[in-house]
This record gives sequence, structure tokens and C-alpha cells, in this order.
Amino acid sequence: MKTKAFLFDLDGTLIDTMPWHFKTWQLVVAEMGSPLHGDALMNELYGNGAELMNRLIPGRIFTEEEAKAIVDAKEERYRQLYGKQITVLEGTREFLDAALLQKIPMGIGTASNQANIDFALDQLQLRSYFTGIVGADDVQLSKPHPETWLKLADALQTPPEHCIVFEDAPKGVEAAQKAGMKAVAITGHYAANDFGEYDNILKIVPSLNALQVRDFLYL
Repeated sequence: MKTKAFLFDLDGTLIDTMPWHFKTWQLVVAEMGSPLHGDALMNELYGNGAELMNRLIPGRIFTEEEAKAIVDAKEERYRQLYGKQITVLEGTREFLDAALLQKIPMGIGTASNQANIDFALDQLQLRSYFTGIVGADDVQLSKPHPETWLKLADALQTPPEHCIVFEDAPKGVEAAQKAGMKAVAITGHYAANDFGEYDNILKIVPSLNALQVRDFLYL
């Protein structure tokens, strides 16, 4: 059965932004009095909205409106402080070019908001590869809920079982598993054993540079 679509996370999978997001979150949570720092903070940087902020700032309960204002301000701060330093990860363009030659539909499913998505895709000239994009503004529930991947599969007009997700975070792989999709785990900021509980993983690699598109054409 030929694979019909490739679904990519954005930050940490295609582009090198995670160090800069982390630095910005460090500033924000410290200013808000959170005890989280280092690995404890990194492990909580998934999801979005009130659910995210309630984890980052223990002891407080945020409304969705309050959380969105904080997250949006954080993202603007990230773009201003570090936006010019983001780069494409090793192997990204080569892998996307090879998939394009095979006429495989590709899309992005990310917890980033639309401003960050537009900023990155336009600055790094990646937009032309993708026919579908689902971001934080497009879903009610973020990863590990499967909504992001299911909406993206729908946008690409591809059944979930014909999709392969490329993801650098365990919660994103979990979302793919819940969506009925196979996944490739990219070990950028997590170790291989962080993905050990998921049975939908085809490969665990350090970057897209370690992959060949032809290996995924018939699965």
C-alpha cells in the first residue's frame, strides 16, 4: 500500500527553534514566579492555552483568554528576540525535495500559532512544500490529543492509516498513535527511550538527514 501523505511537526522537526522557544519560556515563567526550570520546564512545553499555563505556573488557574494573551505575548517576544536566528534543520530541504518529486502531499501540524508559522515558513522559504497547515489557532485540543493530525489528514484528503507523522516530541507521537497513524520520531531534544511506550513508531532517528523517502513509499 503506497503512503499517501507525510505530516510534519514544525518546531524541532523541520526547523531549529526549540532552544529559542525554551529561552523565551524561561524568561516568562521566571517573571511569573514559576519554580520550573531546566529539564522540568522542558518536559512541560507541550500543548497550548490554559492547560499549558496551568502546568507552567503551578498553583494558578488560568482562563483560556488569560492563557492566550500570555502565550501570544510570549510568541511575539520570541520572534523579536530570536526570530532571526532560526534555521532549517539538517536534511529538511533534501527530504522535502525528494518527497515532492514523488508527489507525496505534505502538511504541517503544530502547536505554534499562525504568526509563528507564517514567520518561519516565509523567512526560511518552506511554504511551497505544504498543501495543508494546522496550527494552534485551528484546533480545540492540542497534542497529545489527535485533533491536529486528524484535521491535517482531512485537509490533505488522506485517510489516517495512509499518513506518516514526523515528530520530535513524545506527545506528538502519542497524538499520531491516537489518530491511527504511523510515526517517525526525531530525537532532537528527547532521547530514544522517551518514545519507548509507543507502538506506532517506524523509525527513531536524530534528523531527517538519516532518512530516505523511498523507505516510506510502500508500507
